Amino acid sequence: MNFVEKLKEQMILRNIDARILSEAIQVDRSTISNWKRGKYIPSTGAFFRLIEYFDCSADYMLGLIEFPAENIKYHPPLQTYGQRLRSLLEENHLSQSAFIEDMKISKNLAYQWLSDKTLPSVEYLIKIANHFDISVDILIERVK
Repeated sequence: MNFVEKLKEQMILRNIDARILSEAIQVDRSTISNWKRGKYIPSTGAFFRLIEYFDCSADYMLGLIEFPAENIKYHPPLQTYGQRLRSLLEENHLSQSAFIEDMKISKNLAYQWLSDKTLPSVEYLIKIANHFDISVDILIERVK
């Protein structure tokens, strides 16, 4: 399953429509409709609000895993995203230059992420998690 199918599934399970979801996660109803049609995926901020609202795994919601993990307690991150990314670089003995080259991103984009000026897009969260061979949930510190 992919994001579109997971979104529809979660809305059916909770018996909610686009109006209720849009109010809950503070996006326009047309945005929800566009997600459901697969026109695009949410911004990182909207995606974070969505998985918090559904209290589910980011990996599950993105269709990266087939079944939701059971009995998991999700929590807010302990570090900012930039701190988390710097920690991952250090733990993996990877320089910022090597990371930039491996990810094929600009120095400016890496700087934006590392200095907490912006968050990576959802697509980049998946790529970064894959790069470090971890789940998106671990990358964004929703689980330990």
